[in-house]
Amino acid sequence: MSSSIGIDIVEFEEIKERLSDKFIHRILSERELEKYNSITHTKRKISYLAGRFAAKEAYTKAYKQFDTPLNFKDVTVLNDQTGAPYIVSTYRPKDTVLISISHSRNFAVAMCSIEE
Repeated sequence: MSSSIGIDIVEFEEIKERLSDKFIHRILSERELEKYNSITHTKRKISYLAGRFAAKEAYTKAYKQFDTPLNFKDVTVLNDQTGAPYIVSTYRPKDTVLISISHSRNFAVAMCSIEE
């Protein structure tokens, strides 16, 4: 068994600058998009998008390389009943993937740990 970690940090201002329907649809899966569209507060939408983007970047960094190019829409970050995030992915579905996301006033950071 091997393990690896990945981490990423995203500035909310960067998300605001890149914010467009094309960007949102490139980052969010259908389930995430449903949640995003249900959020009414603009700052919370930016925070949500930044957190998902950071989580998927951390996930990519933990693996370093896939057999096929990673499509962010094929990786979904959901929350369990306690609010803790978890990943559903078609890439290496048998692996144990741990994810943590944190937000500050201006940043979202995510760390991903993989056990293969």
